[in-house]
Amino acid sequence: MDRAIFDLKASVEATSLYILLSALSDRGQSLSLKVARPLWNGAEEDLAKGAKELIQRGVLKATLPLTEETTLYINAKSDWQ
Repeated sequence: MDRAIFDLKASVEATSLYILLSALSDRGQSLSLKVARPLWNGAEEDLAKGAKELIQRGVLKATLPLTEETTLYINAKSDWQ
């Protein structure tokens, strides 16, 4: 996890999702909303909202449209907006 996520001042949902995905990535798991969902403690709609925000800010890379199965990739901090 890159602590620079806090410098982005992203929403709580986006920041929480980034932390969750980083932990999964550190364990070597592939990333998707389907993988993150069982560990997500927030509202169902906030998971997708957080993912979309992270994609817009360049934190995550994914093909659109975003689905449960879409593979998510965490970009290098230099790509974040």
